[in-house]
Amino acid sequence: MTLTEDEMTQAAPDPSKEIGKDRRRKEDQRLITGRTRWTDNMTLPGMLHLAMVRSPFAHAKITHIDTSEAKKSPNVVTVITGAEVADEQGGLPNAWPITPDQVTPVHPPIAVDRATFAGEIVAVVVARSAAEARDAAELVDVDYEELPAALDLKKSAADEVLAHPDLGTNKSALWVFDSAQAGTGGDVDEAIAKARTDGIVLEREYRQQRLIPAFMEPRSTVVDPTGEQITMWSATQIPHILKFLLAAVTGVSESKIRVIAPDVGGGFGGKLQTTPEEFITFLLARRLGKPVKYTETRSESLVSAHHGRDQWQKLTLAAEKDGTVTGFKVELLADLGAYVSLVGGGVPVLGAFMFNSIYKFPAYQFNVQTVLTNKTWTDAYRGAGRPEATYAIERMMDELAAELGVDPLEVREKNWIKHEEFPFTTVAGLEYDSGNYEAATARAKEMFGYDELRAEQKARRESGDPVQLGIGVSTFTEMCGLAP
Repeated sequence: MTLTEDEMTQAAPDPSKEIGKDRRRKEDQRLITGRTRWTDNMTLPGMLHLAMVRSPFAHAKITHIDTSEAKKSPNVVTVITGAEVADEQGGLPNAWPITPDQVTPVHPPIAVDRATFAGEIVAVVVARSAAEARDAAELVDVDYEELPAALDLKKSAADEVLAHPDLGTNKSALWVFDSAQAGTGGDVDEAIAKARTDGIVLEREYRQQRLIPAFMEPRSTVVDPTGEQITMWSATQIPHILKFLLAAVTGVSESKIRVIAPDVGGGFGGKLQTTPEEFITFLLARRLGKPVKYTETRSESLVSAHHGRDQWQKLTLAAEKDGTVTGFKVELLADLGAYVSLVGGGVPVLGAFMFNSIYKFPAYQFNVQTVLTNKTWTDAYRGAGRPEATYAIERMMDELAAELGVDPLEVREKNWIKHEEFPFTTVAGLEYDSGNYEAATARAKEMFGYDELRAEQKARRESGDPVQLGIGVSTFTEMCGLAP
C-alpha cells in the first residue's frame, strides 16, 4: 500500500506528545519490582559484620586506643587497630601520578599513629551482626592529641600548616600545559601583554566548591574467603581494577581473587575508587577465615566516601576590542584532601583539554597545583574535571560579553569553530572531528524563542517590572572516558 504525503504526515508521531508521557520500562523490571541483588542484601553462612571507628578530628595524633570494653560487648569477635595490622595492611594505591616528583603520602586503610581527616578509620569492630558491631564501636576509647589542621586551600598551598608534617610541604604536584611549548598555539603571556595595551584583559577568580556524590546506595562490601578463590562483592564501578589492585597491594595472586559488582545503586564517580573499607574487609576475611560484610551508614558516606571538585580557579582572558579572544590563561589550586586517591591527582588535568571548549583561542596556558589538606580525599565526580572547565570558560565568555555590551551568543559565535573548519585541532592539542555549532544554535534559538525572550527581558527591565527575566547561555563539549 502506498501512502499519500498527507497520510504519511498524519501517521508520523508528534514528538511534542512524548513530553510528560509515561515510558514503559523494558530493561530493568527486575530492579523496579524489588527482585534485585544489592551487596547489602547478601547473607552468607557464618558471616561476620564490621563497624568502623572514625576520627572526629581533622588532624590528630593517636596516643592510645582502649578496645577492652568493646571486646566484652555481646557477640563481638574481635577489635582491630591500625597498629595491629601495620605490617600487613599496605597502602591504598594512586594509579595516576601526574608528575614524576609528585608528593604522595602513604594511605593506610586503618590509621596507625595519626588521623589526617575527620572520618578516617582508626579501629574496626568485628561482630556477629551489624547492629552489635556498631554498638561496640561506640565503646572503643581513643585518646587523641589534636594537631593544627590544614583546611584552607590557599593557606595550605602556602604551607602555613602542614597536612603531613613528615612530608615538609602540602604541594603534591604542579602540572603545566603551554600551547607555545606544545606547538599548538602562541605565547599566552605575550597575548595578555598586547591586550593590556590595545585590547581587553579580564581577570577573574572562581571557587569550585567541594561536594559529596551522595549516591542512593551507600558503599557495601562482602568478602568470602572460604572457596578456591577469595570472592568479593562490592558496590563498585570498577570491579576489574579493584581485582587487580587487591592483588597488587595484598600479594595474593590475581587468579585467586574474584570481584563481582552486583546491582549498584548509583555511583557518578563516587564508586570509581578503591576504598579503605574494601581492603579492610578483604584483610579481615582472610585473617578470620569467614565471610565478612561492611555496609556504611549515610553519615559515614558523607564524611569518608571521596568528595569532588574543590578548586580555586584564577583565569585571565585576553581579547581584541571586537571580542575576538587572543589568549586564555588558567591557574588552578586543586584540593586533594588528605591523600592522593586512585585518580584524584589527575582529575584536574582532564580539565586542561576542555577549558578552551568549542572556541578558537590562539594562545593558551593551563597549570594546576594539587594540594594536600586535612580533609576527605577528592576524586572523580560527574565528568571529572571537565564540568569545572566548562563553568569557568562559559563564565568568562559571559564576562567578555558584559564588558563589550553585546549579546552573550554574539561573543561565542565570534570565537567558536565554524562548521567548515572541521576536523579542527584545538589549542589544547585535541582533534575535534565534526560539529556544526551555528546550525545547532540557530535551531535552539528558534525553538526557545530567543529573540522574543530577549525583547521581553529588555521591556521588563525598562519598565521596572518586579518580575524580571533571566536568560542563561552555555555550551558544553565533552571527551568521553579518559580520552584522547
